[in-house]
Amino acid sequence: MISSLQKLVGIGSDIGRTSSSSVPFNAALPISIEVLKKIDAMRYRLRVGRKELSTKSHKTLDEGQVYWGNFFEGKGGVLTLSHLYKQPRLFQDETYFLPIALEDFFENEPIQYETFKHFLLQILSDKTISKSLFQTYTTMLLALSKGIVHAPLLHEGKKVLVQLYHEASSIHFYLAFEHLGPLHGQLMANHTTLTCLYENTFILLEKALRQHKSVALELGLEKEIEPFFEGSDLVLDIKG
Repeated sequence: MISSLQKLVGIGSDIGRTSSSSVPFNAALPISIEVLKKIDAMRYRLRVGRKELSTKSHKTLDEGQVYWGNFFEGKGGVLTLSHLYKQPRLFQDETYFLPIALEDFFENEPIQYETFKHFLLQILSDKTISKSLFQTYTTMLLALSKGIVHAPLLHEGKKVLVQLYHEASSIHFYLAFEHLGPLHGQLMANHTTLTCLYENTFILLEKALRQHKSVALELGLEKEIEPFFEGSDLVLDIKG
């Protein structure tokens, strides 16, 4: 079943590869928007791609927060933001992502939780480990203590957050991409489901999946997609 997840990540990465690093006005895909400063009640200074700009938002935004959203340039050059959705805290900083491809991270199937826990503890016992890696692997261990595999990966140079847990004979998974937004799904022996937050993501995935006939799944839309693990208010249990 993990091989199906690898194919989905590959398809998502292929779609994201077509996105520009500049400001993608009228882009088909959701983009990352960082709130640099609140100027007044409705106006904000934002970073979009490599550009900084000011625009209005009827939705109250938090300074320092990164959002997914749709960006549109209308008549007279008026910039409009829509469908803003907070990115998970654990998705925002590339410093804490591991430069590992998904297929290398999930070499063994199924995932052995105790083996994975031992692997993480071994890495954390290394006194030469960097501060950022220590924080990343500690977060992964915290998630595992809740029965969740948390993998922040730089897949082909792009951030991909993978979270999953086993339930009976299925695997529930959460994926977050820079240019697709969050996805949620369930892997079963003979059936796979995948839901998207953004309609444009749904349309592009539907088109891409038609070209990958080896990946058969039921695709849908949801109004809310939350990660399984956010990393706050947890107590780490390293016994055993």
